[in-house]
Amino acid sequence: MDFVSPWMDKIRTTCQRAEIDHIDVIIDQCAVNFSVLPALTTFSNPMMWQSLYQGLPEDIYPEDAPVLVRVDLSDAEHVQWLHNLAAEMMESAPLLICGSCWSFEQLADWLRDCVAAQHEGREGIFRFWDTRIFPFLFSHILDAEQQKQLLIPVLFWTWLDCDYQSSIRLGSGEIPESDKSVVQIEFTDSQFEKLMCVSDTSQFLRYESVPEGMFTNRQAEFTACYEAMLTATEQRIVFDDKRNDWVMAQVISNNSVT
Repeated sequence: MDFVSPWMDKIRTTCQRAEIDHIDVIIDQCAVNFSVLPALTTFSNPMMWQSLYQGLPEDIYPEDAPVLVRVDLSDAEHVQWLHNLAAEMMESAPLLICGSCWSFEQLADWLRDCVAAQHEGREGIFRFWDTRIFPFLFSHILDAEQQKQLLIPVLFWTWLDCDYQSSIRLGSGEIPESDKSVVQIEFTDSQFEKLMCVSDTSQFLRYESVPEGMFTNRQAEFTACYEAMLTATEQRIVFDDKRNDWVMAQVISNNSVT
C-alpha cells in the first residue's frame, strides 16, 4: 500500500497555503546501509544540503551524519526522488520534514545548534529527528522553552507515525533575527530517563506481544507502553525481566475493558 503519496499530497497542500515552494528533510544516514550524498550531486537543479554534525566532533564520517536537504516542490525530479526515498526509509528511519520560510543556511545552522545538547554537564548528540522520539518530545520530555528551540524556525514539522499515517506539529515560524541564537538544551536526569524510555519501549515491543485487539492501532499501543515504561522508571523498576513483566501488567490493567 502506498502511504507516501497521500502524505506528500498533504505536505504540498500545506506548503501552498503557507506560500512556500520547498520543504526541508532530515535524513538519518546512520540508520540505513547507504549514503544519500552521492545522489545529491546528480540533479540538474542542485539540491542544497548540510550535515547537522557540521562543526561538531562527530563530523568525521559525513556518509553517516544526519543531513538536512532542501527539496524544491516545483521540481519533478526532486519530488520523485523524495517520494522514493521516503518509501525506502519508511521502516528503518522514517523521514522528518519541515516547512520553513528561513533561508537554507539559517535553518541548517539553527537545527545543527539544536543537535548539540548537554546532560550532567557533558556534551552529547540530541537525535530529535528520530520520529519515534519526536512526538514525545512535546508531550512528555521537553519543557516549554526547550520545545521552542525546535519550533522557532519552522511553520510545521511532519512525519509518518507507527501506522504510516501523517502527523503534523505546527511551529512558530518566527522571522529570523541575526542576534538570536539557540538556547542549548540541557537535559535533567528525569528528562534523560524519559528519552531513554522511548528506546526501552521499542525494545519491549520487539520481544513482547500485547494482547491482540487491545489497541486499534500501533501508535496507541506504543504510547500506552511508553507511559507504562515511564511509570516503571519512576518506581525504580529497572531490571529487564521484572520491568517488562511489570509494564505488560500495567498496560493490560490500564487498557482492559471492564
